Amino acid sequence: MSDSASGKPSISHKWKEISDLPEELDSMRDRELESLYEVWVRQKESIGDDKRISDFNAELAREWAIETGIIEGVYTLDRGITQTLIERGIDSAYIPHDATNRDPELVARTIQNHAEVLEGLFAFVTGERVLSTGYIKELHSALLRNVDSVVVFDPSGRPFETRLEKGLYKTMPNNPLRPDGAVHEYCPPEHVASEMDRLVQFHHLHTQRAIRPHVAAAWLHHAFTQIHPFQDGNGRVARTLASLVFIKDGFFPLVVNRDDKAKYIDALESADHGDLLPLVHLFSQVQKRALTKAIGRAVDIRPVSSVEEALAATRDMLVDLGRIVPTQFLSAKRFAGVLFALAQQKLAEITSRLNEEIAQVDSTFQFSAGTLSGPPLNEIRSVAEKLKYEPDVSFHEAAVANFKAAGIPSRIVVSFHGVGAAFRGLLVAAAYFQAGDGPAVPISEDVFRISYQDQQNEIAARFHKWLDGCIVEGIAHWRRTLV
Repeated sequence: MSDSASGKPSISHKWKEISDLPEELDSMRDRELESLYEVWVRQKESIGDDKRISDFNAELAREWAIETGIIEGVYTLDRGITQTLIERGIDSAYIPHDATNRDPELVARTIQNHAEVLEGLFAFVTGERVLSTGYIKELHSALLRNVDSVVVFDPSGRPFETRLEKGLYKTMPNNPLRPDGAVHEYCPPEHVASEMDRLVQFHHLHTQRAIRPHVAAAWLHHAFTQIHPFQDGNGRVARTLASLVFIKDGFFPLVVNRDDKAKYIDALESADHGDLLPLVHLFSQVQKRALTKAIGRAVDIRPVSSVEEALAATRDMLVDLGRIVPTQFLSAKRFAGVLFALAQQKLAEITSRLNEEIAQVDSTFQFSAGTLSGPPLNEIRSVAEKLKYEPDVSFHEAAVANFKAAGIPSRIVVSFHGVGAAFRGLLVAAAYFQAGDGPAVPISEDVFRISYQDQQNEIAARFHKWLDGCIVEGIAHWRRTLV
């Protein structure tokens, strides 16, 4: 993520002009994200301006402000202090000297600058301004308010420090040097202005085409990083522009956190080689993570001023107490039942084949499929923590494939359960592998979400693909226990 440059002749990536998205984009569509967004819109309409949702938005904004600097390597901050800042607010008094590699006052000011920029994005959207190169320069100046210098390289590759010109395009190359000594080329300084003009023009065309935000944001982010128009701070500006796209469409700011960094860098490199899909998938996954949290927190609190509202309030109170479930949940539960049966069938087929091909040859191996009678709370909570959602096991079903080799048991579990503190029409399937009494290891990058907005034929096809990936990963984990 460095903005340094090198004069070494070996080129790992040759710069080329940015290109537009193809006309056919259906393969990049994420129907799960669309369904989840529809659930959130309905929830938001019923919630109104409830303080808990305002608090959630504020916490998400602080997380964005913190993590965008960590991803860029501007500062380090340990996880415990990060959580304190997210929950309580940005204050240097919460940052001990041993929790960061920079002066706590400077770290707090830098994070606050980021937060103010994000506030400005919402104002930008509300004011219905259109994106321009001038506004992008404004973002750069605001994001790097506390940065005065940058390290650059002379033609012979020697580093030296120079003043950072905020809000101005670069005047020297800023091509990063890879660990293998090769250079990744970004846009040469003399072409930056024209390339930035083209970037803004393409973005306006995407708005006219109503391209889905996770696709438009991924394109804008990557095209901007190809140009790398500023001497430093390009990653922060890129994530800000992606957040702007999402905010304009009613989604959340793009919080790419430190746990996403490896996937984020890999996705950008794939995009460099012409495959934007991994970056689209990552951005979609980040948005689904935020939507899942928001839906889990949503609690209907509405003033009662009519018989209709009194009946609705009574119904919702019973829902919140767990005495009844809403009709939306019944639809999601029906879908979950269908997928649970598919998971049972698939795991039964897998264990049957393993019995035929392995156990019949060597009786020290045993394989079976079944269900779990009760929710394995410790395992589910561990997986939920890793995949960043809040589990609710008031509803729970789980299909399991059992593996035993030389008396040592292992298992693949596909658990269906709720999200958040109350039934809100959203369930998830989480898959994990466990060897003996060891920890539960997630075998997918994300949960599979099941909402009342889904269509049964579409959700079944998506689930088959997700489940196959989980089983492949689970068997790989089991195979590693055999050596």
